[in-house]
This record gives sequence, structure tokens and C-alpha cells, in this order.
Amino acid sequence: RHHRSTTSHIAPRHINRVQVVFLMLSVLHESVLRFVSRHRRQNFQRVPILARFSLSERLIMLASLILAMLFLSPPGGSNGIFTPFGVSAQNMSTQSKRKKLSLHNANHESSIRNIVQASFKNDAISPLKPGNHTSNVAIIVSSSRYWFNYRHVTNALSIYQLLKRGGITDDKIILMLADDIPCNMRNPFRGKIFPRGAYGGFGEDLMEGVNIDYSGTDVTVDAFLRVLLGRHLDGEGGDSLGSHRRTLPKTDENTNVLVYLTGHGGDNFFKFQDGEELTSQDIASAFSQMHELKLYKELLFISDTCQAFTMADEIDVPNVFSVGSSLKGQNSYASHTDNEVGQTVIDRYSKVIKDFVDDAVTVTSRGNVHANKYGVGTIDNATITVMERLNLFDALVRIPTTHGDLGPNSKVGHTDMLCSRRMNQVPLAAFFAAPQAERERQVRQLDGVVTASLWMHDSPLIPPNDSIETKPSFYNQQCISDTESVLTQLNASSDETHHQRESTGLFPLDLKFLAGLAGFIFCASSLSRMF
Repeated sequence: RHHRSTTSHIAPRHINRVQVVFLMLSVLHESVLRFVSRHRRQNFQRVPILARFSLSERLIMLASLILAMLFLSPPGGSNGIFTPFGVSAQNMSTQSKRKKLSLHNANHESSIRNIVQASFKNDAISPLKPGNHTSNVAIIVSSSRYWFNYRHVTNALSIYQLLKRGGITDDKIILMLADDIPCNMRNPFRGKIFPRGAYGGFGEDLMEGVNIDYSGTDVTVDAFLRVLLGRHLDGEGGDSLGSHRRTLPKTDENTNVLVYLTGHGGDNFFKFQDGEELTSQDIASAFSQMHELKLYKELLFISDTCQAFTMADEIDVPNVFSVGSSLKGQNSYASHTDNEVGQTVIDRYSKVIKDFVDDAVTVTSRGNVHANKYGVGTIDNATITVMERLNLFDALVRIPTTHGDLGPNSKVGHTDMLCSRRMNQVPLAAFFAAPQAERERQVRQLDGVVTASLWMHDSPLIPPNDSIETKPSFYNQQCISDTESVLTQLNASSDETHHQRESTGLFPLDLKFLAGLAGFIFCASSLSRMF
């Protein structure tokens, strides 16, 4: 009765797995009782136990035991032969997931409940204010080349996808990737980038819906600085999507700017393709010019590299929040290696930011997480709501330090000394989500259904479970064209197998299970001879 609400989609007439198991075991128990009743007054001779049962009793007991073992095995998995009556494998899998939230880091749950869910129980005392900026822009740079720097592309795309989920559109994001890692010939999954693991090619793909503005030799220090200052050379594109080496839309004193750098670096420098360096003086000079030209209201500068925080040493203009994944003399470490990809897939600092936001969406939505209504790489109401309740200090400093395992002696550096408000007073949405008016405009253009707002009184948000199919970008189409025929054949074979399973309700026999069953019968027979 307590779980009736979570299984209401199963018709009452259907028999669930637990009932079938108890039914089979009760038949087995009844056979044993009949045996004891028949022989309790007889003097037992040295006869094997199984021989004391009649043939029908043996068959009933064996069939009951086999059925019980089958129904205890996961439906549709490698150990299952068929699904229970009237209950599909998908429904059973959904029930098992709802019992326990699937988090990327189990330690996140307590922090999410203490930080995120408690943030807006009373708006009158809330320390977070959305700010009065009117637009957001972002510049994301991965400056490393070569296949072994796979993780740096993943870092940049993780931040990029968070921005897209926050409602910031591609025309307001400049994405610079120094190497064509997704289409590298050594990439076993062409056109795809996986932040947590490939999982046979079905893992989370960060390349879906991506628009790359600068790539290869176009990613230079000069190009980066010109984008910051809104300048471009004659003959280059402007601020429209699809233009070559485009610049950001015109910004003003009401624009919040995010600058994110990932790659290799050192004390007061950041490397671009092993050929040139961006220094902390260059960054300070660019930010100073932006301040004089009134090109930003607040600016968030994040650097994920070795000795990252030294890049902020020379910044002396107001309203610039600076965060570095490591301090002077410290390294920024990679997270984990995926055997299928053959490379380290993401750095620790960027990973914990992405994982915590994703886990916060899972926890605060009470596990009712479905595909984004508008498809991958588009505005996501659940993510925005979390960003509105999570402040910059917790998201970028406290959580990575507490749960990130950043490596030996590595600490996150941060400063807000010249800012009009502290980092713990600024919501993550101020830089990672579009302003409310912009989000409402996007929603009206899509279907006018979903709007994002602050959560009050801890009421849960349940995202819509329908989704809209999104087409891959032109970049992805070019990259995967040579493997499209192979994928089509694999998908056709998979669809045919799935259709056969659904029509018959049967799954292929598991040889390991059959071997185990044969071994069990042999052991039972051998033990019976001992009596």
C-alpha cells in the first residue's frame, strides 16, 4: 500500500515477481510437508532422500525451484529468461531505479539537501539575488591539441552544455576548440565526446547540438583577446551564427560575462596549442579595457589548469569574480580513464561541477528526471531551478574542495575582493543561465509551456517526460558520415531483436545460468546420496 503510487501504472490483475516467487516456494514447502507427514512414523532405511519422494513430487519441487530462480533474476538482463506476467522489463527497471536515486557521487546527496533544498524556504531572508543584468555571454576555450588531451575538450563541452541547459543560446556563446578531438581517427566513437565513459557508445554525448566557432589554427591568443573586446579583422564574420571566426554580440554595462579556460598552464601563463602563451598581464589588460569600455556588469573568470589561480594575479578592476582549480605550485589533475576511449576523459575540477549540478537536479526532482522536453542542448527548467538556488562559492569552490578529490595538495583559489557583492550572494544562474525575460521568450518560441522560477517552500519540480528529437549539427554530420552505414546496420539488428523479444516475451537463454543450474542439480543429487 505504501508503494502503490509508484506502481500505479501496473494493472491490478497482473502478477508481480514477488508473488510468483512465494507461490513457487509455497508449492515446494507443501511437497516437503507431505513427505514428512508420510514418513514421520516410519523407520528410515539408508535410502537417498530424493528416492523417498514420488516421481510427481520430484517434478513439482524441481519445477518450483527453477521458476523461483528465474523470477528472482532481473528481467530482460543477461540472467533473465522471460519477464513476469504482464510486467514489461522497462517498467520493472523503472521501479528499481525509483527505490534509490542514482547519483554520480553518493556524497553529494547530503550537501544538496543542506545547500540547495534549504536555500529558498523563506524568500525574505534569502541571501541570493538574481541581479539586474539584461543579457549573458560566454567565451569557452580549450587550447590543447593532440588526442591525449581529450579531457580538455570534455571540460569545455561540459561547461558549454550547462550554459545551453541554462537557456543561453549559441549566438551568445563563443566556443574555441584547438583540436578536432571528436573526429580524431583514434576516437573509436567518431563525432562523440563522453564525460563519464563511453558505455559502448551509449554514454552521455557532449557533442550533441554543439556549434564550434573557432577550431584548429584559428584558436590563438590574438583571436581570444579580439573576441573579448568585440573586435575582428576585415573579411572575418560578425556576430551571426555560422560565420567564420565570429565575435560576441555587442555587450554593455548590463551584460554578465563568463570566461572559461582549460588546457595546460603554469605560473602566470596559459598555453595555446604549445605555440604561444596567454599571460596574466594579457588577461588583466583585456578585462581593464572591457571595464573602461563598459562591456560587462559582472564577470566570472574560471581557469582549469595547473597553477590556474595565478592567471588572476594582475586583475585589478571591479566586479570580476576569479576562480582557479589550483594555486601557485599546484597541479590540476585528471579524473579517470575510460578503457573504451583509451584516454582520461575529464579533469577532476570540471567533473565535480557537472556531477553536482546533475545530481542536484536528480535529488530535488525526487528522482523524476526525464529527457529535456525540448531536446539535448536546449533550455532545461530543472537545471535552471537548481542554478537559481546554488551560489557561486558553493558550486565553484566549496563543493569541488569538499567532494572533488582534486589531488595531492591541490586547492581551489578564488577572490571577490573588488566585487560589489560576495560570491556566496550570487546565484550560479547569474552566469550560467539566461535572464528571466530571455528564458520566457525562448519558451514562447518553443511551445509556451515551461517557465523557470525560484522554488518556494521546497515544492518539487517534475520535468516533462516527453521529448523532441533534435537533429545533429552540421559538424557532427560531417564527422560521422563515414560510419553512418555501419550504425544503420547495427540499429536495424538491434530493432529486430527488440521486436522479437517484445512479440514473444522471451529472452535468450543465459549459458552461465544454465551451467549454474546444472551444477546445483548435480550437488543436490550428490548430497542426497550421502544420506
